[in-house]
Amino acid sequence: MSLAKKILWNTSIQVAGKILSTIIGIWLIILMTRSLGAEGFGAYTTANTYLQFFALFLDMGLNVTLVALLGEHADDEAFQKRCVSALFTLRVILAITMLFVIAPLSVLAFPYSWHIKLAVFALAGSFVFPSMNQVVVGAQQKVLKLESAAIAEVLGRVISIIGVLAVIHYNLGLIPMMWVITFSSLILFTFNIYHARKYSNFSWNWDPAFWKMALKRSWPVGVTILLGLFYFKADTFILSLTRSQAEVGLYGAAYRVFEVLITIPFMYAGIILPILSNAWMKKQYDAFSTLISHSIDGMVFLAIPIVFGSVLLGKEVLIAISGPEFVDAGRALSILSVAIAVTFINVVFSHAVIAIDAQRKMIPPYLVVSTIAIIAYTYFIPRYGIWAAAWLTVVFETLILIANITVTHQAHRIIYKPKVTLLAFIACIPMTAIILFTKSYWVGVPVLAGATTYLVTALALGAAPKQLIDDLKAKKTILVP
Repeated sequence: MSLAKKILWNTSIQVAGKILSTIIGIWLIILMTRSLGAEGFGAYTTANTYLQFFALFLDMGLNVTLVALLGEHADDEAFQKRCVSALFTLRVILAITMLFVIAPLSVLAFPYSWHIKLAVFALAGSFVFPSMNQVVVGAQQKVLKLESAAIAEVLGRVISIIGVLAVIHYNLGLIPMMWVITFSSLILFTFNIYHARKYSNFSWNWDPAFWKMALKRSWPVGVTILLGLFYFKADTFILSLTRSQAEVGLYGAAYRVFEVLITIPFMYAGIILPILSNAWMKKQYDAFSTLISHSIDGMVFLAIPIVFGSVLLGKEVLIAISGPEFVDAGRALSILSVAIAVTFINVVFSHAVIAIDAQRKMIPPYLVVSTIAIIAYTYFIPRYGIWAAAWLTVVFETLILIANITVTHQAHRIIYKPKVTLLAFIACIPMTAIILFTKSYWVGVPVLAGATTYLVTALALGAAPKQLIDDLKAKKTILVP
């Protein structure tokens, strides 16, 4: 198989696997919210968010650095073995220390119920094993062998579904459900590393000198990831300390829908990043600017109807997913939909920043936004709860977007023509009318009717980002040396 075909095959496998695992993930949310209720799902959200803060310290940009180092030393088999084994060992040490030791012990100092503290203990492994699996996936990316990674992700989701169904059937409650999620992540990791060991060396390798070199190179990316996710998750953490677990559950349900939807731009960004990087490296600045502009068209084309649809049907969608107890989660989703739209565009510019190797310039903006976010969350969330959390998410995601646009624009001027944006707004007018007309029916009816109306109208108006598709077809060959 040629390199071009390998790239196309692996991209297709990744996208298909992600779509399937996302669908199963939505089913998992439905099962968990309906069986646990708002308060029980709030306890899960609190435990999950608490562990995520510790998981933040594990990445430090090492995954990107791993792939880069393997690519730079493609002809040096000894270096590649040292690189994979050393970084895998480092990840194992950090994961066990942070998530199996520090996180479960430190949670004892927080004013959470024992139910939540036990959930942290049970759920910790669901962060440890995926953390180690990231190194495995990085090694697989280098050799373009991502089939097992995609299969493993879907397999893990399926096992989660089966386990959660068993927990619900026997009415076992939250803690056994957390153990099921941990067990499924263990199966995912075991399956993937078993197949990946044919291509890479995952043996134990205590190599402080290599760790120092890798961390020295990766820290700018790591710091931006750390600060970005810190402000991204701090709202839920502060909510868990100052409001009821039922309210945390409502916000957690809305936020899960938010997280599912923003996987769309990240999948797309994974495709355009090597194209942007190659164009920048070859000083093809016009092609670089054009692809960004057309990518914005694509993201706007998808994001605007999501905002309209969420505002019109947010309550109905969350009630259909989680039950009438989650009606306020639907209202929160209506607000978060604005942040979804901002994130769609932000992902394009954040990957442009990576393509031009300007991550260090983003550290000060991330630091400022994170600091302001913590102050704002601490003041407003105890007073206004999930409404403050949702609106502040919109504000801070917008500030990061402005920073990413500024850094990209400083490197090369990006000219954006808002034709698609205007036409997408116009296409949402008949979509809104159809949704309002069918809103009294089962929620699937207005969702499908609205989406169909939008697509038909947008195509008739010429709003579909055809130029973006042409760009990707024309530029796919630059992925091949």
